[in-house]
Amino acid sequence: MTQKINLVVIALLLLLFGLLIFGSLSLSITSDEPAHIAVGYALLARGKDAYWVLPQHGHPPLLNVMEAGLLYLSKPDIPVDQLDGWPLWLGPYVRAFAYYLPPMERLELAARMPIILLTVLLGAIVFRWGKDLWGPGAGLLALAALTFDPTLLAHGRLATTDVGSITLGTAALYATWRWMKRPSWQWTLAGGALLGLTMLAKGSGVIWTASAGLMVLVTIFMRRKERPILLLFGQGIAALILSLLVLWAGYGFSWGTVRSFPIPVPAPEHWDGFLAQALSAPERWVFALGERKHGDWWWYFPLGFLIKNPLPLLIFVGMALGVLVRRSFSWLHVVALALFPLVFTAAAISGGMNIGYRHMLPIHPMLYLCIGGGLWQWAWAKSSPVWRKGLLGLLGAWYVLALVSIFPYEIAYFNELIGGPKNGQEYFIDSNIDWGQGYKAIKEYLAAHPGPKPQIANHYVNVNLSIYGIDYVALPPEWTADPLKAPYHPLPGRYFISITSLQRGWAADPDMYAWFRQVKPMARLAYSFFVYEINPPPLEWFSQCVQPAPPLEEPSVANGFGRNDLRRADFDCTAAWLYPTGGAQPGAYALHHALVPEKAHELPSLLPSIPQAADPFIARRLASARLSLDMRRYTPKFPAFVLYEQEHPPAPPSPSSVLAMPATMPPTAGTSPRTSPVALQGPLSFLGTATYRDKDSLDVETWWQVTDSPITRPFSIMAHLLTPDGQVLSVADGLGVSPLLLQVGDVVVQRHRFPSVPAGQAVWLRTGAYWSDSMQRWPVAETPGADALFVRLEAKP
Repeated sequence: MTQKINLVVIALLLLLFGLLIFGSLSLSITSDEPAHIAVGYALLARGKDAYWVLPQHGHPPLLNVMEAGLLYLSKPDIPVDQLDGWPLWLGPYVRAFAYYLPPMERLELAARMPIILLTVLLGAIVFRWGKDLWGPGAGLLALAALTFDPTLLAHGRLATTDVGSITLGTAALYATWRWMKRPSWQWTLAGGALLGLTMLAKGSGVIWTASAGLMVLVTIFMRRKERPILLLFGQGIAALILSLLVLWAGYGFSWGTVRSFPIPVPAPEHWDGFLAQALSAPERWVFALGERKHGDWWWYFPLGFLIKNPLPLLIFVGMALGVLVRRSFSWLHVVALALFPLVFTAAAISGGMNIGYRHMLPIHPMLYLCIGGGLWQWAWAKSSPVWRKGLLGLLGAWYVLALVSIFPYEIAYFNELIGGPKNGQEYFIDSNIDWGQGYKAIKEYLAAHPGPKPQIANHYVNVNLSIYGIDYVALPPEWTADPLKAPYHPLPGRYFISITSLQRGWAADPDMYAWFRQVKPMARLAYSFFVYEINPPPLEWFSQCVQPAPPLEEPSVANGFGRNDLRRADFDCTAAWLYPTGGAQPGAYALHHALVPEKAHELPSLLPSIPQAADPFIARRLASARLSLDMRRYTPKFPAFVLYEQEHPPAPPSPSSVLAMPATMPPTAGTSPRTSPVALQGPLSFLGTATYRDKDSLDVETWWQVTDSPITRPFSIMAHLLTPDGQVLSVADGLGVSPLLLQVGDVVVQRHRFPSVPAGQAVWLRTGAYWSDSMQRWPVAETPGADALFVRLEAKP
């Protein structure tokens, strides 16, 4: 049995290696990899003269040096000290260094190979630890859980510090656990050395070290009667001192000051970098659930745990913990498996960087071990029924399919709770879905779909896409790119927008690509880039609702639409609606977001809803328009607002049967009805009415078309609610548009709100128009003596 399990373990490790290698070949270099490689190369090439990069980089040197090793051997003469930024600024140096990276296929594999090997080593460590805890079968299940974990695979093939540090940290905890079982100098020294390497791998290595220290203290307390306390305490101190010596040696035994600390300390570059990373968290832009801000959310990582892990993995964890807590267990097991995840999770939730669930991967090895131990005891105990193995087989198949469905782009994995990766960008961005892995996919797409030169917005600017042979026009956030022209209504063209750029824009304009969020992309490349081939009709007019305030000033309008010749016609959208040219020409409306609010986050999606007008009248008018921009965030430039594009004429009300008579006559006086439209002897023609009833009011819309302009006198629309015998029930005259703005062909929908009338009561509308300065009513054309129109109202619910 053991021999068979060992063969399966070897097969799984080989499969893990193959998944990492072949997946890597499909991925372009991602956001952080160029910086890690450039820093590692600088350290190899210039030694201590390159230590200036470490505090700015914020990462220790060990893994960076390993990732740059093969590049340095093949290209030892890159003049790093002559590149832009040297020796002051890391960003320009990394961008200049990127031009020495090609050929990319060779560079990617060479830089990633150390991490790939460390990931395979992590698999071996997890198997060994699971075997030591519960036997070979448990170790095998733990290894299988690791091998098919999409997020671990995604980052286990990248030249970063995430999984490499996890391997070293997990090895250090394993060594500490072995010391806890049987304290000895052998495991003391192994644990101390591995903790030092862990701190040299990533700044968060201090959390592994702190957790190991707590494990030592628990051991001293629990074994105080079995072993000499001084010996246990001495071994713990020795491990700590050794870990710090290894860390110090990694920095060439450097010595100096750290920020404002009053006295010099060993390895100041390490602590400067650690503090820089820790203090940068509140300053970083973070995105989740459609919202964006500086800082963090306490729920970010718990939510990531629920939606970034395959559902079978979550089920496995729940089942395994349920088994383990019901069975007798050793305090050694509890401390080894629970202490570090609790400490790390608390640190991540309280102050971690909300830029990727990858920052929670350090707890995953403990999850794999729990899965291995719990499920092995549940399904393979002597009294376990056969159906349990069958159930685990089905869940295991689901788990494997979750990986197969997204390979090799596991970085973008989201589970079925949110509909999979196709919806992921609404929940998380950055390294959760788009980390720059799609450059090769862009090149392949352009080869298969020739066309105009693409305009590309790539959020991760450490690498220029030209190193992949892509000819393109750069858009922000590219340093040298001009801002997007007409961001409120982009010019026709071929756009490739990275998902992170789409949701977060760039520092100078976080909502630069907000228009594209409302457009369905033609293609999605590597779950990283959206492809848009757009040819929007040019807009001819722009209207703002003046309530509660016009959201945009003239400079913002001119910049947003890339022109200053749009016809302007603002109006009070709570009282009327204006369709310039009757909607025959396309245009756009701007409304303050207070009029078109979004609901708060709601289950099951947790996402804010699409903006919906709170006022039924506004909602009816927007029904024929398309939401083109949702600027829900207030900025110093303008309040939150929405833009709607009116691309097609609205549907007018059905022709109305109209009585044209003197206003002094009751509607039942008797006359031949006419069918709208009905022209007035003034610059309007009556098109019809629409009536809507609710429990508190009767909402009547009268539709009018402008027949002559310019209009130089103020006028108003008459609206009287009458009984059949002509008794006035209510008056709602008004005009929500300045007559001076109207032009021939415009359609005005005037809103008249009357108190509600009892159901079944017959009511009539007396309408028309009159000059406000003289109160003179406009005669009805072709009907001598008539100066009013009477319409029987039939209210819709």
